Amino acid sequence: MRKYQQLALVLLSITCVVILLVYKSENNRLKYVLEVVNIFGRNDAASLIRIDNSSRLHSSPYDFDSPLPAWQRLGDDFYVYSSFWQKNELAAGGTVISIAVGLEHAAVNFKCQVQHGTGDVATGKLHFVRLEHPTGSVKVPNGEVFVVYKLLCKVTRDFGQPTEVIFTDTAQAIKRYVPLRVLESRSVQQKMTMTACVDMSDYLELDEEFRMPSAVLQYFLHHQIVGVEDFIVYNSNALNGATTSLLYSHGIKINLLPYNFPFNVADKQQNRLLIEMDCLMRNYNAAKLSFIGAINEYLYPSSRLRVNNKFLKYAWKVSSDVSRFAIASRSVCIDKRKKIFSDNLLYDVDVGAQLTAPSERPFYVYKPQDYNRT
Repeated sequence: MRKYQQLALVLLSITCVVILLVYKSENNRLKYVLEVVNIFGRNDAASLIRIDNSSRLHSSPYDFDSPLPAWQRLGDDFYVYSSFWQKNELAAGGTVISIAVGLEHAAVNFKCQVQHGTGDVATGKLHFVRLEHPTGSVKVPNGEVFVVYKLLCKVTRDFGQPTEVIFTDTAQAIKRYVPLRVLESRSVQQKMTMTACVDMSDYLELDEEFRMPSAVLQYFLHHQIVGVEDFIVYNSNALNGATTSLLYSHGIKINLLPYNFPFNVADKQQNRLLIEMDCLMRNYNAAKLSFIGAINEYLYPSSRLRVNNKFLKYAWKVSSDVSRFAIASRSVCIDKRKKIFSDNLLYDVDVGAQLTAPSERPFYVYKPQDYNRT
């Protein structure tokens, strides 16, 4: 009997030693895991804080960059950039408004449908409007002329929230799907006072001093200070990650949109017309006022854009038939001793580098809601 007790004691001792070794091993592993979690946890926490800050600074209920536009081919020598859904107010259905370009000889030979989130498809009737260029026909380098279009796809039935417009090239029976931005209704109180659409399509052609990160930051800071609440930047490649992060860190709300124009055209006014169309559609029911400008075009209001601003008081009073206001522009001379561009107030049309170029194109402030109604 005593032998059995001794044997049991030995087995118990061995078991205890094994358990102790296993416990020690697991404890070491747990300690290592906790250290790793702690290290990565602290980094993750800091990253999450930075992400949260950027999100709060960049977040906007208007979500101007959704869905992202892009020039995509519809048919032979015909391209579309963006599409917008505008619901009928007093009847079922609505209209898809698409911004497109095509060479002069290209036929508008498409059918259209509207895809809904439910999977239902409504067949539409396609109309189009050719927009005349203010200075006449615009030629690409090989001598061909291209035309700007508004494609209007009208449907008379509702199947819920539309998500895409489908264009079918009748000559080739090829379908192209273009995501839709829905123009939502908002009260006047929900709209921002002013937004800016920044045309950076010819960014690389500007003088180098305007392309420096400090100069880019100056442009956005200046307009944020005077009262611009949100920025839509056309040509997202113009701003690198460091510059974008710098803007976010200063609380500047920017929405970066690609602008891969399909034709090699040197006409800045034609690109400005297309950007203007997209900008004002995006700001419909989102902003009371918007302007389109290049990175070297500064807006100088007499005072901050607040309720007591004289221009704003005038803009609210005028008839809805007035959809834009021409702003007097000046060629501002840059004093190299002044590091802040907006500190340059002397102007002469014949002197030095310029902040604005009134001879090239007029400068307008638009009322998006009324502009898209005309």
